[in-house]
Amino acid sequence: MGPLRRELLQQAMPQGKRFNELTAEEMQRLTSEVNQRLLGIQQGLQIGAAELQKRAMEAEKDAEAKAKAAKTSGKAATKPQTKIAAVQPAAAVDVKRKASLSGNSIAVNVERNGEVVRSMNAEINLPNVLALVFSNTQQDRGELPFAVAKDGTLYARTDADKATVASFGAVTKPGGPASARVPGWIVVTTEDKSGSDLRLGVARPVGESLATLQKTAARNAGFGLLFIAVAVAGIVPLSSRLTRNLSALSEGVSRIAHGDYSARVPVKSKDEVGQLATAFNQMASDVERHQHTAVEQERIRRELELGRQIQAEMLPHKPLNLGLTEVQGLSVPAREVGGDFFNYFVLEDGQIALLMGDVSGKGVGAALLMANIQASLKIRLGLGQSLAAVADALDRDIEANSPGPVYATLFIGVLDPLHRRLRYVNAGHNPQYVLRAGGGLDRMHATGLPVGLLAGRGYVEGSFEVAQGDLLCFYTDGCVEAENERGEEFGVERLESLLLSSVESADPLHRIETGIAAFRGKSEPLDDATLMTVKVG
Repeated sequence: MGPLRRELLQQAMPQGKRFNELTAEEMQRLTSEVNQRLLGIQQGLQIGAAELQKRAMEAEKDAEAKAKAAKTSGKAATKPQTKIAAVQPAAAVDVKRKASLSGNSIAVNVERNGEVVRSMNAEINLPNVLALVFSNTQQDRGELPFAVAKDGTLYARTDADKATVASFGAVTKPGGPASARVPGWIVVTTEDKSGSDLRLGVARPVGESLATLQKTAARNAGFGLLFIAVAVAGIVPLSSRLTRNLSALSEGVSRIAHGDYSARVPVKSKDEVGQLATAFNQMASDVERHQHTAVEQERIRRELELGRQIQAEMLPHKPLNLGLTEVQGLSVPAREVGGDFFNYFVLEDGQIALLMGDVSGKGVGAALLMANIQASLKIRLGLGQSLAAVADALDRDIEANSPGPVYATLFIGVLDPLHRRLRYVNAGHNPQYVLRAGGGLDRMHATGLPVGLLAGRGYVEGSFEVAQGDLLCFYTDGCVEAENERGEEFGVERLESLLLSSVESADPLHRIETGIAAFRGKSEPLDDATLMTVKVG
C-alpha cells in the first residue's frame, strides 16, 4: 500500500505546491483524505475478495451436489438390468473460472463443462490498482510502465507519461505487436494472464544513451588523435637527442672495454640522460682507480713471491747426517713473506754450524736481509772466530749498513759431534732446548740483544755437554704464537710438553710439526713457523 499511498498523495497535492510547503492544517487535511481513500480501497478489495471467495465456494458445492445427484440417478436407472452388468464410471466434470474486466467492473464466471453455473461481479478502482502495479516497476533508466484495456483505454502513471505512450503507435493499441522499436524507445507488451483483457507494457528510452555513447566515442577519438599528434611532434626531436647521448655513452663503454679507463662523456643536461652520464663518469673514475689499485696489488704480490723464492732458496732442502748425528729442519710459511730462516752446514774442522733466526719486517727487504745475514755468518764462522765475536761483528754491520730500525733475533750454535759439546750465542731469540734422553730439558736463554737493535752491547757465549740420544730443538716465535680457531695461542708450555714426548720418536721433527698443526686446526698461520732438530749420535 506504500507506493499507492505516495501516488495518491501526489494526485491530491494542491497545484503548484510541494509537500514541505504545506501548512499544518493543509497537511492534516491531505493526510486524512488520502487515508480515507486508502481505507476505502482496502475495504473494497477485502469485501470483493470475500464475496468472490464465498460465491466460488457456493458454486463448487452446487457443482458437487449436481454431480452426486447425477451419479445416483445413473445407478438407479441401471439397477433392474441383469445382475452381472458392470457399473459405468461417472463422467468427468470440468470446472473453470473466467474473469472479465469492463471499466471498473470485474466479473468472475464459474463454468462446468462449458456451461455457466455461477456469476459474480465486483466494483474495483482500476486506476488505483494499476498505480500500485506501476509503482513496483524499475525506473532507474527512465522506463515508462503502462496498460491498455480491451476497449483501447490507456493507463499510465501520469498524464505526461500517457501522452508519451500514446505517441508509440500500434504497439500500444489492442491487438498490437508484442514489441516494437520506435524513435528513441524500445516498447514491449504482454497479455494479462488473469483474464482481465489488459495488456501490460514497459517502454525504455535508448536514443539518449546511444547519442551520449556516440558523443563520448567521438570525443575520445579526437583526444586520442590529438595526443598522438603531440606525442609525435615531441618524440622526434627528443629521440634524436637521446640517440646522440646514448651513442656517446656507448662509445665511452667501448673505450673502457678496450682498456682506456680515462674515458669520460660530456654532461649536457640535468635530466635523466644527464644523470646517466654523470653516473657513467663516476663509474669510469672508480674503474680507473680500481685498476691502479689492482696493478699495485699485483706488483706487491710479485714482490712477495720473489721474497718467498729467495727465502726458500736460502734454506736447506735435505737433512744433514754426520755419523750418527742427524740434523733437519722445516719452515711453514704464512700468507706474507717473513724473515724466518734456519741453516746447518759442516765447518772445515768437522763441527756442525746450527743457525736459527727471525728478521724483523716482511717482504723482499726482510728476505734480502736474511740472505745477507746467512752469507755473513758462513764467512765469519769459516774464519774460526768465536761465536761472541761473530755476533758482535754482525750486530755492528747491520746497524751501519741497514736503513731504518732493522734488527734480527738470532741463535748461533756449533756442535762438536766428536766430543758431544754445544757452544752457542742467543742474540735475543726465544729460549732453545736441549732435551735429555733420560728425561728433562735444559733451556738456552738469550745471551745478548737482537743484532742491529742496539749495537755494541756485546754477547756472551754459552755451552752445554750433550749425550748420545739427546735431542736439540730450535724454533721461531711462529710456533708458540700459533692460534687455534678459538683464538688461543699454542704457548711455551704446550711446546715443551710436545718436545718431551718427541725425544724417543723416530722422526721428532714431523711429530712436533704435526702437533702444532693439529692445535691450529683450520685457522691460517699468522707468522712463519720454523723448526730445526738435532738428534745427537
